[in-house]
Amino acid sequence: MKKSKEDLLDPFFGDIHPQWQNEIPELSAVFEEERFIRSEQLINDWGDLYLIVDGIFGKYEKTCPVRYAIAGESLMIPNHRHAYQFTALSDCRAYRTSLKQLEEINDRNPKVFYLYANLKERQQSYLDYRHKLLSLHNQDKYDFIFNKYPDILSHITQKELAKFMGISMELLRRIFRDREY
Repeated sequence: MKKSKEDLLDPFFGDIHPQWQNEIPELSAVFEEERFIRSEQLINDWGDLYLIVDGIFGKYEKTCPVRYAIAGESLMIPNHRHAYQFTALSDCRAYRTSLKQLEEINDRNPKVFYLYANLKERQQSYLDYRHKLLSLHNQDKYDFIFNKYPDILSHITQKELAKFMGISMELLRRIFRDREY
């Protein structure tokens, strides 16, 4: 059975504001479904908000991975000049809206600000994930990564994984070798 747009958006908003569909009915109308094929880049418009329904995206600063975003997470494009690129690492489906559209709804219904503020707070926790990863002992990084992204290696190379973990390829190979036993 195909899910409605509201059903697909509910995991993003429902725990923040359970009555969002009744109290902010115009919210779902500003989100448009977008589909991406592997290696396709997100439109990098400042302030855009993507809610990922299926797939995995990578956020890169130049060629260095700084975040992976999976289904159930949001991606907020910074509302200022930045050097990030956002790439689909698999075929993906997301819902997109702009900060301007959310501000327009908020002018009529200030409950949108509360939702947006909570999504922004979650965004920060997603960004904090990598900082936590880099602060871990090298041997603990493997479990930290694969607990959150169990099939990450089907989407990226080992070289990219080593960059994301902040370790050398040699150390990553050694960790893999030690894990085989």
